Amino acid sequence: MKLTEAQSDRAVGAIVGTAVADALGAHYEFDRPRLGPDETAQMLGGGLGPFAPGEWTDDTTMAWCILEVAASGLDLRTEEGLTAVARNFRTWAESDPKDIGNQTARVLDTAGPAPTAAQLRHVSEKLHETTGHTGGNGSLMRTAPVPLRYLGDRPAVAEAAAAV
Repeated sequence: MKLTEAQSDRAVGAIVGTAVADALGAHYEFDRPRLGPDETAQMLGGGLGPFAPGEWTDDTTMAWCILEVAASGLDLRTEEGLTAVARNFRTWAESDPKDIGNQTARVLDTAGPAPTAAQLRHVSEKLHETTGHTGGNGSLMRTAPVPLRYLGDRPAVAEAAAAV
């Protein structure tokens, strides 16, 4: 699909905006800042990892893993596309990231070195059965690239977002 200049700008804005918001929020993650009316959030870094000011967290890196697959032309609703995402997640997890969510780490560790989409689903389901935990807000934060692959096809966006 050939994007117009406005569509291209919006697509870039969605990804850059997600990264900037994540970097801004890194310092405040799992904290409820009580900012006064004359205070503003600041790009401080720190938080759950040794993040530099302006550095994003695992959520944006995982969104990039999805974006890379979507940009390659693979369909995120297929086993092939989802396995490519799973392998990107695994490669990233093996890079010794500054932060990785507990559930994400457990699922990727359990699935092994070359996970398939089916393996990740199976491990996630078993983990949910034993812990009662499911994906947190990070799983939602990672879906920003999904609609860019399916512009104009709302059912496909919904299906792909649920699959991812």
